[in-house]
Amino acid sequence: MVICAFHDDLLRDAHDFGGPDLVADIDHEVRTWVDEAHPWDGTGDEPGDRRSAYLAVWWQRIDLERAERVGTLVQRGDGRWQPIAPVRCPDGHTFGPRRVLVGWIPCPCRGHHVWTCQAPTDAGVCGLQTVHPVPGPRCREAGIG
Repeated sequence: MVICAFHDDLLRDAHDFGGPDLVADIDHEVRTWVDEAHPWDGTGDEPGDRRSAYLAVWWQRIDLERAERVGTLVQRGDGRWQPIAPVRCPDGHTFGPRRVLVGWIPCPCRGHHVWTCQAPTDAGVCGLQTVHPVPGPRCREAGIG
C-alpha cells in the first residue's frame, strides 16, 4: 500500500519482533481497519488520509508489540542480537538523542536494564525510569525494589 522509509522501519521491527507471521497479522489488521474507517472505491489516486491512517495504525501496533517485549533479545536482520528498548518514558516523552540515559543495574537476579528519561520539563528533567525486568522480591536486597 505505502512504500516509504518509515514504513520500511515498521516492517523491519515487525519482522524482528515476530517474523513473517507477525508482519502478515499486523498488515491484515491495519488494512481491515483502514478499509472500514477510510473507504475508497479504487478509482484515481489513493487519498492521502487513507495512506496516513495506514501508517498511523501500523505505528500504534508496532508500539504495542515493542512495549510487550521491552528487554527481550531479538536477532536483527544483519545477524546481531539486540535488546528491545522502550521508545517512551512512563510519562510519554519520546526517547531519542540526549533524551534518554541507558544503563545497567547489577542485581542478584542477573541485573536490570534501565532507561532514564532526560526530556526537559517545567521542573527541569523528567527523570522517570523504565526498568527491565521489573525488580522482584530478591531485588530489594540490592536496593532497587
